[in-house]
Amino acid sequence: MLKKAAKFLSLFVAASMALTPTGQYIAKVDDYSSYSGAPLQFKNGKFKILVLSDIQDTDTPQKETTDLINAAIDATQPDFIALTGDNIAGWWKNVDKAATEKAVDAVAQTIDSRGIPFALVFGNHDHEGLCDEKNAMSEEEAKEFILSCFQKYKTCLAVEGEEMTGVGNYNLLVKDSSGEKDIFNLWFLDSNPYTPEEEGGGYGYVHEDQTKWYRQTSDILKEKNGGKPMPSLLFQHIAVPEVYEMFTEVPKSTAGSVRGNGIRSDKYYVINPDYIYQGSLNEGPCPPDVNHGQFDSWVEQGDIIGAFFGHDHVNDFAGEYKGIKLVAAPGVGFYSYGNHHGVRTITLDESDLTDFDSQILLFEDLLDYKVKNIYKANHGYYEYKTVFLPVLAGGAAAVSLISAAVAFTVKTIRKRKKK
Repeated sequence: MLKKAAKFLSLFVAASMALTPTGQYIAKVDDYSSYSGAPLQFKNGKFKILVLSDIQDTDTPQKETTDLINAAIDATQPDFIALTGDNIAGWWKNVDKAATEKAVDAVAQTIDSRGIPFALVFGNHDHEGLCDEKNAMSEEEAKEFILSCFQKYKTCLAVEGEEMTGVGNYNLLVKDSSGEKDIFNLWFLDSNPYTPEEEGGGYGYVHEDQTKWYRQTSDILKEKNGGKPMPSLLFQHIAVPEVYEMFTEVPKSTAGSVRGNGIRSDKYYVINPDYIYQGSLNEGPCPPDVNHGQFDSWVEQGDIIGAFFGHDHVNDFAGEYKGIKLVAAPGVGFYSYGNHHGVRTITLDESDLTDFDSQILLFEDLLDYKVKNIYKANHGYYEYKTVFLPVLAGGAAAVSLISAAVAFTVKTIRKRKKK
């Protein structure tokens, strides 16, 4: 297993594991230091996060993509940036390790040059090109390599995480304005790209061992916080199935309705204003088909006030279900489908950590020129007509069509092994 990230752990560890006499792992939360040895902290009572989702560009990024990132940073002046997966396109013609590193550089250099700390989770595309027959890396190896490319930059706070499913499961603590006390927490979880066919297929999900780690770490943070749940936000690429609880099923002919995805591909939905308070539903979200209880664990732990997802490029809705805000971040990149591009901001107020403000900034809000379907006009993701038009028309068959068209062979390691 690649361990290029090991040298960073002494500075950037957010959680470690301790072996008990019974032989079971329990989480042990440690303090961490960010770049320059300074922790994340509120400034004058505020902490602002910029969410960049589905940047999904290549080693020769679209000008529109980089313009949007730069304009968003200039406009929002964030204290921290969260990348919520598909941070690079993953697969494109002739991709290899060198091209992958260059694609990472295009994203990380832009952020690091501003001196802004950032962290990331993986999406379902980041690793794909390195897992084809030519590059022959496993999913885990590819993710670890990509992570190491990000970690070259001093403002990157992402770590590999503990021995569990996925790569990059960790948490980061945020101190108060005085820098004396940890008062807020940020979770980062690998939602994994796809569900194995033997489990029914579909998009990926957070596995039981990851949820166990979350619960254990959440309990320790609660103890650290005087017996009260540590207020937290969570970032992962693929949404939880509960997002559909915030929509209303309607007849296919209903104006403004969108077709569901996966097991819901025969149904149509509109937003339910009793739950959705901001943004729009422009495509059926793509959570896993099977509910593995991740959201229920959040409700039981009582610490997560909001969860942010990417993956569904043209959605930017925000709603609240069972006391937790479930928020979609629009796609940034112009190397993939959709004509709805933008970013999200999150502003936390130290005087009330039970809530947050979040705003959507679209391309047209930030830049003074118009674009139309850059994905189609430029070289795009392999071959627009033969790959993505069938996928976009295929609804529920999208996952298998992508796999067939790209023809990559993923040697999946579902459980991370110590060596």
